[in-house]
Amino acid sequence: MAGTFIINKIELKRILNSFGVNIKSVENMLGALDKMHKNVNAIAFAKMLFGVGLKESQVETILRRIGIDDLSISDIFDSIDEDKIHQSFGRVVELNVDL
Repeated sequence: MAGTFIINKIELKRILNSFGVNIKSVENMLGALDKMHKNVNAIAFAKMLFGVGLKESQVETILRRIGIDDLSISDIFDSIDEDKIHQSFGRVVELNVDL
């Protein structure tokens, strides 16, 4: 997924509001994007969208709206899932096996 994708701040705010994201969460996300000089990679952007409470189908809709193709969206979600696995890999788990 090479390329630059652009979404207007007003459009993003409108989309997030239409999905029921509260104003405070929207403003926090937009503030975080401003701090990143409005440039963020697609994986980090998707994580931000999940962070404001959106479901996978809603995140997928937003990524499609900005022009990201389905294969790339799948790769983004796979990367996020891999990150979750890596974060939990180090946790100690007790396992008992009855024979």
